[in-house]
Amino acid sequence: MNQTKKLIVNGRVVLPDSVSEVSLLIEDGKIKALLDKDTAPETDWEQIDADGKIVMAGMIDTHNHMADPGPYNFREDWYCGSCSAASGGITTICDMPLPSEPATVDRAGFELKRDVAESRSVVDFALWGGLIPSSLKDMSEMHDLGCIGFKGFMSFATEAYPRISDGYLVEGMRLSERFGGLIALHAENAEVADFGCKHFSQIHCADEACFDQARPWWTEYEAIQRSVLFGKMTGARTMICHMTITQGAEYLRNAKKEGTAVYVETCPHYLVFDHNVLREKKSFAKCTPPFRSRENVEKMWEYVKDGTIDVLGSDHGPYTDEEKRRQNDFWKEYCGFGCNDVMLAAMISEGVNKRGLSWTKLSALTSGNAAKIMGLYPRKGNLMPGADADIIFIDPDERWTYDGTKTFSKTKSAKGPYHGMELQGRVTDTFVRGKRVYGDGRILCDAGYGKFVKSGTPCL
Repeated sequence: MNQTKKLIVNGRVVLPDSVSEVSLLIEDGKIKALLDKDTAPETDWEQIDADGKIVMAGMIDTHNHMADPGPYNFREDWYCGSCSAASGGITTICDMPLPSEPATVDRAGFELKRDVAESRSVVDFALWGGLIPSSLKDMSEMHDLGCIGFKGFMSFATEAYPRISDGYLVEGMRLSERFGGLIALHAENAEVADFGCKHFSQIHCADEACFDQARPWWTEYEAIQRSVLFGKMTGARTMICHMTITQGAEYLRNAKKEGTAVYVETCPHYLVFDHNVLREKKSFAKCTPPFRSRENVEKMWEYVKDGTIDVLGSDHGPYTDEEKRRQNDFWKEYCGFGCNDVMLAAMISEGVNKRGLSWTKLSALTSGNAAKIMGLYPRKGNLMPGADADIIFIDPDERWTYDGTKTFSKTKSAKGPYHGMELQGRVTDTFVRGKRVYGDGRILCDAGYGKFVKSGTPCL
């Protein structure tokens, strides 16, 4: 049997504008053709039966934090983190510059992370470059090396990865505009958010849901407005990362209508959980920006459906249970948790099943739009002829309960926000460049199968 030719049959295939019962012909890791469902496979083709499954382009996770290389890879490394990603339907990881050490801010950091990832990852990956004051001089070279864009924090980040204050941000945007790069921003007003957290710690506030008050919606709204203004004035393409607020979504929708080159990312957890989850899960569900009100969560879905929100990122960045309660003060504990293996199931459960989100819209949010914005299209993000055969099978009917102790992630926990969540819809198979890397609940390829994907010309 010629293993370079495979025919996926009997699935419901999610294409850009429809769900079709075509068959997918794969040759040498690429999608060769879409064939009529009644096409009989030739004798030397491997036939793969997707009966009853949704067949969709593999996810491009726009927002991932591997702590590898560096001293923090006990939290997550490229092998475990990519196995977790594959089990959740992610075929391309877009990894952020931190908390790996060194951060991905110059050629040396870029090449080290690329080489480590290529030796360990089971899925393909792209890399964000850093946007900190000292890295502006390296941006053009990092773009040439293939970075998909440059991530900056308008809020306070870490001592090793300082925030990008306004002057440096504007200069970074000017530089990025010259070579058609992408600026991605954590948009929260640094001083106000930091002051609020310190205040709630000082008064010993015992209500964790007040994290939404410590870093109120308008700290995010102000930073979003500032980002858009700077982007307009410099001509830079800009992405607002993990946007949580409907006020920001409305503002960004209007900015897009005016022709501003701004893109919007949110995370599934902001479409699922409200700030009350913090009372139950406490610091194990703490993240920034904070979870908002239930009213806000429900209204956010309007902006998912109307296209204001372009992409979904996991913001996968686990900490150990010990780290998440080290300070014995909720207001001082680390922010972040692991979730790249459950994000798609959450979107199917909460979006497709409960709110009527279409499979085509889900595919655009999880794959197609990211590929176009980040210069990975048409190689990634679609199931059309010529694209990499990055494919996932989804059983839309399977009911299951997420167990954070059984994840492939290096950090396992029974305390995270998704642990115990009842879901409907599950990834059963993941193919990267035509190879089945996950199926039957197991990882089916060796470490290092994943390859670096260089960013090219964006088309959205």
